Amino acid sequence: MKRLSHRLRRPLIHRNQRRLSAHIPRLHPLLPRAARLIRAAATVFEPLVLASSEIVGYRPFSHRGRTIYYRVDNLNLLSDPAAGRAPGLLLYFDGDHISRAGSRLLRRTSPLRAELAQVAAEFNMLSVPVLSPGSLREPRLTDTDSYAPPLTYNWWVRARSNGRMVRALIEEIALAYGVDTSRVWLAGYSGGAEFLSYELLSHDIDWLHGGGATFIGGGGADGIPARVRERAALSPSSHAHLLMSWHVGVLDGRSPSARRRMATSTEGSWSARIAAQEGIAFYEGLGARTLLQVTPGRGHTGYPIASLVGADLATATRLGFL
Repeated sequence: MKRLSHRLRRPLIHRNQRRLSAHIPRLHPLLPRAARLIRAAATVFEPLVLASSEIVGYRPFSHRGRTIYYRVDNLNLLSDPAAGRAPGLLLYFDGDHISRAGSRLLRRTSPLRAELAQVAAEFNMLSVPVLSPGSLREPRLTDTDSYAPPLTYNWWVRARSNGRMVRALIEEIALAYGVDTSRVWLAGYSGGAEFLSYELLSHDIDWLHGGGATFIGGGGADGIPARVRERAALSPSSHAHLLMSWHVGVLDGRSPSARRRMATSTEGSWSARIAAQEGIAFYEGLGARTLLQVTPGRGHTGYPIASLVGADLATATRLGFL
């Protein structure tokens, strides 16, 4: 009886683990196992490395026993606070990657952080990139025809917990730097965009008094829990003070491998175009002002992230959202 009950025990599955990672390839089964062992060993040394501003420049922020890392990139480029103009805040959340070294926010050859810092400075906003948290447990699906992403650094697994951490981080940054919370802009790419639309912007936005968001290659609504949808339906104008802008390529309609399947997708594979449509419909229902830019010839990679964010900030300023 004990052996039978053990076989019938259902595995614990975190919310949002049934989302397809749009750009991480399917790996040989031995590779995720090796990655898990390496990651387990790396967790011993990673906090020591990432907490050192001399080595990487990121600061640790802990909340309810979990830690994420962020940095403020452009404080020296902003207007003098003594002039009476409080800075705004731009936060960026990158997509999924297998290792921390795969993040453009850490890659020395990537100009993304410097470009975002310059764009934010033009609008007198702090530029704050936040590193994706990781999980030592690989998401698994019980359906053998469905695809589970390999062990990755991402935002959408344990999205609820990650949302609590980010909200607490924003509150701390706002207090430390005297941020004008009516001028907050959130930007995300792929899995980062999904995290913004699934969790961070779908509820509990009392801290966000104005501004909006840029969703690049993602930003859907299928991962929003039913209870959040029900609560949102009672507040049809809760997001009227926000501008939300989606950017998607014409070719960003499916994941790179058409054979991958996502359990929650009726089409059979994750689509950034469908995600954008779903996200726009959901947030329009909450009163947000929405924009959509579809780029010819663009797939899931190669988006000019900083320039898209800059264009959205200019539009938000012109329309009075910043």
